[in-house]
Amino acid sequence: MMKYKILSILFIIIYFIQTLCVSFGGIGADSLSYFGIAADLPTLETNLFPLGYPILLRLFKGLFDDYFWASKILNCLFTVSILLFSYLKKFYFRETVLLFTGKTFFFVFFGAMSEGPFIFLLYFLFYFLHQIFSKDLGAYKNAVWASLILVGMFMMRYSGIYIYLSVILFCFLMYFKIREKKYFNALIVFIILSGLGITGYLLFNFFYFGSFTGENLRGEPAAMLPIYIA
Repeated sequence: MMKYKILSILFIIIYFIQTLCVSFGGIGADSLSYFGIAADLPTLETNLFPLGYPILLRLFKGLFDDYFWASKILNCLFTVSILLFSYLKKFYFRETVLLFTGKTFFFVFFGAMSEGPFIFLLYFLFYFLHQIFSKDLGAYKNAVWASLILVGMFMMRYSGIYIYLSVILFCFLMYFKIREKKYFNALIVFIILSGLGITGYLLFNFFYFGSFTGENLRGEPAAMLPIYIA
């Protein structure tokens, strides 16, 4: 176990300094859009991206007076929180450390992008869903926490709705096998509460901006070429 503790500390250091070693500092075109939305707050100018990540940037920018360092500290907090939570809760600590060796975690915690907080919340969504399936007590409490996290994921990235739809599809396909299980009712609560939160955010977008996800702000879809399918 000691080697995994040492490895987790090394990851925190590496993940923090990685963007300092490249010329663009992990700042891309989307990063500038997030910074712009954050700078406009509390005025809302666009719903091209959800407000979750810009709100976090604005909060931490107030501490460091710089959006770059706000994004860096956020990524560092995401990394530390996941590893510390996994260790203290004994929730697949070794497996969690190994996740940080892969390119997915390296990429999402590399720069100022909403993938970072999205994956951060996804980790805790897995935790609370795991609790629902494996624990007899506190299922409804875990369902409420899981629903709040999923709504938070949707507020980070609109693609969070696909995770919500996948849970619905799972319950539909497995209905006859899981309807008598103790966790089934908790899953229904999770679906209902998550659905209300996501629907509420979409309605807010529609009535305030005139579109659900900024679809009227996007250009025409790119041509589909055979190379994209390979």
